[in-house]
Amino acid sequence: MVQKKLRPAVENLRRHGLLDEAISKLIVLNMGILGMAPNRIAGIFEELEALGLPITDPCFVGCFAQMSGFKRETIRRRVALYQSFGLSQCQVARAFMAQPRILGLSDGNIQRKLHFFRDELKIALPQVIAMPKILTFSVEKNILPKCAVLSLLMREGKIQRGINPFGRLGLSAKDFSERCVKKYEKDVPDVVRAYEGKLKFEGFMDQDIEPACRSQALIF
Repeated sequence: MVQKKLRPAVENLRRHGLLDEAISKLIVLNMGILGMAPNRIAGIFEELEALGLPITDPCFVGCFAQMSGFKRETIRRRVALYQSFGLSQCQVARAFMAQPRILGLSDGNIQRKLHFFRDELKIALPQVIAMPKILTFSVEKNILPKCAVLSLLMREGKIQRGINPFGRLGLSAKDFSERCVKKYEKDVPDVVRAYEGKLKFEGFMDQDIEPACRSQALIF
Protein backbone atom coordinates (compact mmCIF):
# COMPACT_ATOMS: atom_id res chain seq x y z
CA MET A 1 0.00 0.00 0.00
CA VAL A 2 2.79 2.43 0.94
CA GLN A 3 4.70 1.64 -2.26
CA LYS A 4 1.58 2.29 -4.33
CA LYS A 5 1.24 5.73 -2.77
CA LEU A 6 4.92 6.57 -3.32
CA ARG A 7 5.23 5.22 -6.84
CA PRO A 8 3.33 8.01 -8.69
CA ALA A 9 5.52 10.76 -7.22
CA VAL A 10 8.73 8.83 -7.91
CA GLU A 11 7.66 8.10 -11.46
CA ASN A 12 6.75 11.75 -11.93
CA LEU A 13 10.23 12.83 -10.86
CA ARG A 14 11.78 10.24 -13.17
CA ARG A 15 9.72 11.50 -16.11
CA HIS A 16 11.24 14.94 -15.59
CA GLY A 17 14.69 13.40 -15.86
CA LEU A 18 15.71 13.04 -12.23
CA LEU A 19 17.87 9.97 -11.58
CA ASP A 20 17.07 7.54 -8.75
CA GLU A 21 20.08 8.64 -6.70
CA ALA A 22 18.93 12.27 -6.89
CA ILE A 23 15.35 11.26 -6.07
CA SER A 24 16.57 9.45 -2.94
CA LYS A 25 18.49 12.54 -1.80
CA LEU A 26 15.46 14.71 -2.51
CA ILE A 27 13.18 12.52 -0.41
CA VAL A 28 15.67 12.61 2.48
CA LEU A 29 15.69 16.43 2.32
CA ASN A 30 11.91 16.72 2.09
CA MET A 31 9.74 13.61 2.27
CA GLY A 32 6.69 15.79 1.69
CA ILE A 33 7.61 15.85 -1.99
CA LEU A 34 6.10 12.37 -2.25
CA GLY A 35 2.68 13.84 -1.56
CA MET A 36 2.96 16.81 -3.91
CA ALA A 37 0.59 17.24 -6.83
CA PRO A 38 2.08 16.52 -10.27
CA ASN A 39 1.48 20.10 -11.46
CA ARG A 40 3.39 21.50 -8.46
CA ILE A 41 6.35 19.21 -9.16
CA ALA A 42 6.27 20.27 -12.81
CA GLY A 43 6.14 23.91 -11.73
CA ILE A 44 9.30 23.57 -9.64
CA PHE A 45 11.15 22.01 -12.56
CA GLU A 46 10.00 24.93 -14.72
CA GLU A 47 11.10 27.52 -12.14
CA LEU A 48 14.56 25.98 -11.79
CA GLU A 49 14.92 25.78 -15.55
CA ALA A 50 13.99 29.46 -15.79
CA LEU A 51 16.78 30.22 -13.30
CA GLY A 52 19.21 28.47 -15.62
CA LEU A 53 19.86 25.54 -13.30
CA PRO A 54 20.27 22.27 -15.25
CA ILE A 55 19.01 19.05 -13.74
CA THR A 56 22.58 17.70 -13.80
CA ASP A 57 23.92 20.47 -11.56
CA PRO A 58 24.95 19.26 -8.06
CA CYS A 59 22.92 22.13 -6.60
CA PHE A 60 19.71 21.04 -8.30
CA VAL A 61 18.44 18.69 -5.59
CA GLY A 62 19.01 21.19 -2.77
CA CYS A 63 17.33 23.97 -4.71
CA PHE A 64 14.39 21.71 -5.59
CA ALA A 65 13.97 20.69 -1.95
CA GLN A 66 14.03 24.31 -0.80
CA MET A 67 11.47 25.41 -3.36
CA SER A 68 9.21 22.49 -2.55
CA GLY A 69 8.81 23.73 1.01
CA PHE A 70 7.11 26.98 0.00
CA LYS A 71 4.30 28.13 -2.22
CA ARG A 72 5.28 29.59 -5.57
CA GLU A 73 3.91 32.98 -4.45
CA THR A 74 6.19 32.95 -1.39
CA ILE A 75 9.30 32.24 -3.46
CA ARG A 76 8.44 35.00 -5.94
CA ARG A 77 7.71 37.46 -3.14
CA ARG A 78 11.09 36.81 -1.55
CA VAL A 79 12.93 37.18 -4.83
CA ALA A 80 11.11 40.49 -5.30
CA LEU A 81 12.09 41.49 -1.76
CA TYR A 82 15.77 41.04 -2.54
CA GLN A 83 15.26 42.99 -5.75
CA SER A 84 13.65 45.85 -3.83
CA PHE A 85 17.09 46.47 -2.31
CA GLY A 86 18.54 47.07 -5.76
CA LEU A 87 19.73 43.52 -6.46
CA SER A 88 19.10 42.07 -9.91
CA GLN A 89 17.11 38.90 -10.55
CA CYS A 90 20.30 37.36 -11.94
CA GLN A 91 22.22 38.12 -8.73
CA VAL A 92 19.46 36.63 -6.60
CA ALA A 93 19.21 33.56 -8.84
CA ARG A 94 22.95 32.92 -8.63
CA ALA A 95 22.88 33.34 -4.87
CA PHE A 96 19.96 30.92 -4.53
CA MET A 97 21.76 28.31 -6.61
CA ALA A 98 24.82 28.62 -4.37
CA GLN A 99 22.86 28.76 -1.11
CA PRO A 100 19.19 27.67 -1.43
CA ARG A 101 18.45 28.61 2.18
CA ILE A 102 18.39 32.34 1.36
CA LEU A 103 14.82 31.95 0.09
CA GLY A 104 13.90 30.02 3.23
CA LEU A 105 14.54 33.08 5.40
CA SER A 106 11.43 34.93 6.51
CA ASP A 107 10.60 38.27 4.88
CA GLY A 108 11.47 40.12 8.08
CA ASN A 109 14.77 38.28 8.44
CA ILE A 110 15.77 39.13 4.86
CA GLN A 111 14.96 42.81 5.36
CA ARG A 112 16.75 43.04 8.69
CA LYS A 113 19.94 41.43 7.40
CA LEU A 114 20.10 43.45 4.21
CA HIS A 115 19.54 46.67 6.16
CA PHE A 116 22.25 45.62 8.61
CA PHE A 117 24.92 44.94 5.99
CA ARG A 118 24.05 47.99 3.92
CA ASP A 119 23.27 50.58 6.60
CA GLU A 120 25.33 49.52 9.61
CA LEU A 121 28.34 47.81 8.07
CA LYS A 122 28.25 49.97 4.91
CA ILE A 123 28.94 46.97 2.69
CA ALA A 124 27.53 47.00 -0.83
CA LEU A 125 24.71 44.51 -1.20
CA PRO A 126 26.03 43.07 -4.50
CA GLN A 127 29.04 41.96 -2.45
CA VAL A 128 26.78 40.46 0.20
CA ILE A 129 24.66 38.50 -2.26
CA ALA A 130 27.82 37.21 -3.95
CA MET A 131 28.59 35.36 -0.68
CA PRO A 132 25.05 34.20 0.13
CA LYS A 133 25.95 31.84 2.96
CA ILE A 134 26.59 34.90 5.12
CA LEU A 135 22.87 35.70 4.96
CA THR A 136 22.17 32.43 6.76
CA PHE A 137 24.35 33.44 9.73
CA SER A 138 22.79 34.91 12.86
CA VAL A 139 23.54 38.62 13.15
CA GLU A 140 23.55 38.54 16.95
CA LYS A 141 25.40 35.27 17.51
CA ASN A 142 27.77 35.25 14.55
CA ILE A 143 28.23 38.51 12.63
CA LEU A 144 28.30 41.07 15.47
CA PRO A 145 30.91 39.18 17.56
CA LYS A 146 33.11 38.85 14.47
CA CYS A 147 32.74 42.57 13.78
CA ALA A 148 33.68 43.37 17.37
CA VAL A 149 36.83 41.27 17.03
CA LEU A 150 37.87 42.82 13.71
CA SER A 151 37.24 46.35 14.97
CA LEU A 152 39.33 45.70 18.08
CA LEU A 153 42.20 44.19 16.07
CA MET A 154 42.19 47.21 13.76
CA ARG A 155 42.38 49.64 16.69
CA GLU A 156 45.23 47.62 18.19
CA GLY A 157 47.12 47.61 14.90
CA LYS A 158 47.05 43.83 14.56
CA ILE A 159 45.28 43.89 11.22
CA GLN A 160 45.44 46.62 8.64
CA ARG A 161 42.79 49.31 8.46
CA GLY A 162 41.19 49.78 5.08
CA ILE A 163 40.81 46.06 4.52
CA ASN A 164 37.77 44.33 3.14
CA PRO A 165 36.33 42.62 6.26
CA PHE A 166 33.73 40.70 4.36
CA GLY A 167 35.81 37.62 3.66
CA ARG A 168 36.53 37.19 7.35
CA LEU A 169 32.86 37.62 8.24
CA GLY A 170 32.09 34.71 5.92
CA LEU A 171 34.42 32.31 7.74
CA SER A 172 32.96 29.47 9.76
CA ALA A 173 32.97 29.99 13.53
CA LYS A 174 35.83 27.51 13.88
CA ASP A 175 38.01 29.11 11.20
CA PHE A 176 37.32 32.63 12.44
CA SER A 177 38.24 31.63 15.99
CA GLU A 178 41.52 30.11 14.81
CA ARG A 179 42.52 32.96 12.51
CA CYS A 180 41.23 36.02 14.33
CA VAL A 181 40.81 35.12 18.01
CA LYS A 182 43.28 32.47 19.15
CA LYS A 183 46.03 33.95 17.00
CA TYR A 184 45.87 37.26 18.87
CA GLU A 185 44.51 36.40 22.32
CA LYS A 186 47.92 36.62 24.05
CA ASP A 187 48.68 40.09 22.67
CA VAL A 188 45.09 41.36 22.82
CA PRO A 189 43.25 39.51 25.62
CA ASP A 190 40.06 41.49 25.01
CA VAL A 191 39.68 39.73 21.68
CA VAL A 192 38.19 36.77 23.56
CA ARG A 193 35.66 38.99 25.33
CA ALA A 194 34.78 40.60 22.02
CA TYR A 195 34.10 37.22 20.42
CA GLU A 196 31.98 36.18 23.40
CA GLY A 197 29.82 39.26 22.87
CA LYS A 198 31.00 40.99 26.04
CA LEU A 199 32.43 43.96 24.13
CA LYS A 200 29.81 45.77 22.10
CA PHE A 201 30.53 46.47 18.45
CA GLU A 202 30.23 50.21 17.90
CA GLY A 203 30.61 50.16 14.13
CA PHE A 204 33.54 50.37 11.76
CA MET A 205 35.10 53.77 11.18
CA ASP A 206 35.41 55.09 7.63
CA GLN A 207 39.11 54.31 7.47
CA ASP A 208 38.49 50.72 8.56
CA ILE A 209 36.65 49.73 5.40
CA GLU A 210 38.05 49.32 1.93
CA PRO A 211 36.33 51.90 -0.32
CA ALA A 212 35.28 49.21 -2.82
CA CYS A 213 33.14 47.62 -0.12
CA ARG A 214 30.96 50.72 -0.10
CA SER A 215 30.52 50.99 -3.83
CA GLN A 216 27.02 50.31 -5.03
CA ALA A 217 28.29 49.81 -8.55
CA LEU A 218 30.02 46.48 -7.99
CA ILE A 219 29.16 43.91 -10.64
CA PHE A 220 29.27 40.16 -9.96
